[in-house]
Amino acid sequence: MAGVAVERDSGTGSSSTTTLKRGALGTFSVAFLIVSAAAPLGYLAGYGPLALLIGGPGAAASFVLGGLALAAFLGAFTSMTPYVKSSGAFYAYVSAGLGRATGTVAAVFAVVAYNLALVGALGAIATYLVPHVDDLLNGSVPWPVVAVVATVTVFAIAAAGIDLGARFLGVLLILETAIILVVVVAVLLDGGANGLSLDAFGLDRATAPGMGAALALTFVGFLGIEGIALYRSEARDPDRTIRRAGALAVGSMAVFYILVTWAIVQAFGTDQVQGAAEQHGADLFFVAADQYVGGWAATTMQWLIITSLLAAQLAFHNAGNRYLHALARDGVLPRRLAIVGRRTGAPWVAGAFATVVSLVGVAIAALLDWDPYFEMSVWLLSLAVVLILLLQVLTCVAVVVFLGRRADVPGRVRGIVCAVVAIGLLAVAGYELLTQFELLSASGPEQNATILTVLAGFVVVTVVGVAVVARLRPDALRRVGQDPDVPA
Repeated sequence: MAGVAVERDSGTGSSSTTTLKRGALGTFSVAFLIVSAAAPLGYLAGYGPLALLIGGPGAAASFVLGGLALAAFLGAFTSMTPYVKSSGAFYAYVSAGLGRATGTVAAVFAVVAYNLALVGALGAIATYLVPHVDDLLNGSVPWPVVAVVATVTVFAIAAAGIDLGARFLGVLLILETAIILVVVVAVLLDGGANGLSLDAFGLDRATAPGMGAALALTFVGFLGIEGIALYRSEARDPDRTIRRAGALAVGSMAVFYILVTWAIVQAFGTDQVQGAAEQHGADLFFVAADQYVGGWAATTMQWLIITSLLAAQLAFHNAGNRYLHALARDGVLPRRLAIVGRRTGAPWVAGAFATVVSLVGVAIAALLDWDPYFEMSVWLLSLAVVLILLLQVLTCVAVVVFLGRRADVPGRVRGIVCAVVAIGLLAVAGYELLTQFELLSASGPEQNATILTVLAGFVVVTVVGVAVVARLRPDALRRVGQDPDVPA
């Protein structure tokens, strides 16, 4: 098969393919994969009311700042894209700038973050889907059963190939975007509650109490943005495709979030939306849909939240698989995890491993009697967001160091400036998330202290563990972040 390398497995003597399918993804396909990971409808319905509750109408402005931060981040790391050929996404960038040991630390953060997101998203899917399944079957189905079915379904779609997965995600993304825009247009045509106004973007609104926390929440809506680099080896004309897909994904998400949040502010009134968010909570968007379009829109939106979360699950699965695949090709993980399907080019072995991890996670949550949403989903996704923010900051630092050593890189100064700006904005967001972690975790002080202690312990153990390996077995990390098709 063209574009798929065939290698001999030294352990079994059998031949296997370890190269992902070349040229399978265009600009829009990569953008769909990235945006789907953010689950726009699921995010807006789940976190939008919270952002409006704590930040008031100025929450719409927080997406302007969030979009600028991600645009700066995009400008920073894409300046390195022509010089990083590995499919290891951001850990390859960190390796190029800060060394292989630091790159390995970044890789561990990424793998753990995506597996946490995989398991956490299953809790959210089960929460929204169980009532519908109960109605259809006229009975009561345990949420772990629904989570298991979702896990197996996602694995089957992913194993069929990234091009099929991209088309599937594209259809779901178009559907969920369409229903949201129907509500937005209805609100605008009706004039909202008190007439249309841009007051939500005023300086007094953007600096109101709670806006720092609202800004931090906006970054949850961009979860999965690092997938821009992760699909490099499967993209057509990678250097151009990655840059264009990144600009399309970040730009469209930022504009979409700004527009929709502002429209919801108009739907309830600038001075009334905060009270409405407190009154309706997670039903805020459904109430707006019912009021301005009709009950059918609210019902459709409730179903599309499920497909939105399923699309995010598939995007997380694809991204996590590719991190495992890249690390296996780098020699950090067992080589068998790098095996891909001969026909599809999909990393199905890594996918099977991630699926087993997800099933174990569901089993543990069920045995601990965790609530699938408020504990399993919220806690695990909260940890994933913090780790990915940390990964993004490391990537920007790596960009500054890499470009500082390379005077021959076109756009070098622009890349460094973008990286410094992104570091500042991401650091502010990270600080707000950690100091107001209860906004993400929806838990009390004791639970938050436990979660953050576990997070800190994981970071320390990872750094120390990698430092020990780098000291005692430096050859084990010699290929981290390198192009596997080029001799070390």
